[in-house]
Amino acid sequence: MSQFNYDLAFSRNNGITNAEEQTRLKNATYAIAGMGGVGGDYLITLARAGVGNFKISDFDEFEIKNFNRQYGATMSTVGRKKMDVMQELALDINPEANIKTYPEGINENNIDDFLTGVDVFVDAVEFFEVKVHRLIINACMERGIPAILGAPMGFGVGLLVFTSKGMSFDSYFDVDYDAPLGLQALKLALGWAPAGFHLKYIQPAAFDLDNRKGPSFASGCKLSTGMIITKAIVALLYPEELKSTPHYTCYDARLNRLKRGYLWMGNRNPLQQLKFFIARKRLGI
Repeated sequence: MSQFNYDLAFSRNNGITNAEEQTRLKNATYAIAGMGGVGGDYLITLARAGVGNFKISDFDEFEIKNFNRQYGATMSTVGRKKMDVMQELALDINPEANIKTYPEGINENNIDDFLTGVDVFVDAVEFFEVKVHRLIINACMERGIPAILGAPMGFGVGLLVFTSKGMSFDSYFDVDYDAPLGLQALKLALGWAPAGFHLKYIQPAAFDLDNRKGPSFASGCKLSTGMIITKAIVALLYPEELKSTPHYTCYDARLNRLKRGYLWMGNRNPLQQLKFFIARKRLGI
C-alpha cells in the first residue's frame, strides 16, 4: 500500500498556488454546514485542494432519491449518515486531514464551537432551513469570518459572499419569518440568484416550496461546487478580491449567460419586489 505524501498528492496545484499559499491551505480550517446536494462535493473539492482542517455537520442519511446529485449517494451508502460517508471519503484523499464533526447539525448551542478557529465558512445547509442559514451567517459576520453561499439553479448557480463589510443577512434577503415557509424560501431564492436565468426553462409545477420541494440537477450542483469553492479559496488567499453583498454573481451554463450585479437594497429593491409578486402568482403561493 502506498504511503501518503502531502507534497506529492497536491503537487499539481503548483503554478496555480505557490508554496506559501499551499501551506496556508494546509493549515486553514474550513467549516461546511451540510453534506448533501452540494456540501459533500464542497468537502471533497477542498480536500483535493489540500485543505488540512475541516468542521462539518449533517444529521441526515443517504436515500435513493439523493442519487441524481449528491456526491456520496450510492447503493452502498443508502441508510448511512451523510457526514460519516463524506468524512471517510475526505480522509481517503488526505489521511492527515483533521475533521471535526457535528452530527446534530448546527444550532444556537454549538454555533460558537463550530466557528471557533474557522477561516472560511461555506454554506451548504438544506435550502429550506432559512433560519439556520441566518443563524450561521449572522454568527460569521459577528466574528469576521467570510461566508460563501451558492445555490444550484437549474443548469446554473447563484453566488453570494457575506462579510462584515457588506449587507447583513436580514437586510439583504428581507425575509418575513412569520410568513409560510414557501414565501420565506422564495425570498431566499430571489436574493440568491437575482438574474433568474433558470426561470426561462424550469417548469413552475416542479416547485412545492411549502413542502420543501424543488428541482435540482447534477451539473448545476457541480457548477455550484466549482464556483463556490473557487470563491472560498479566494476568501482565504486573496480576500481583497471579495465583493460582499449586495454584489452577486449568476451564471447559467445552458443559456451561457453571466451576470455580476449589485442588488441595491437587496430584496427591498423595487424590481425584486415586483419579481416576488410575479413569482408568487406563477407558483400559486
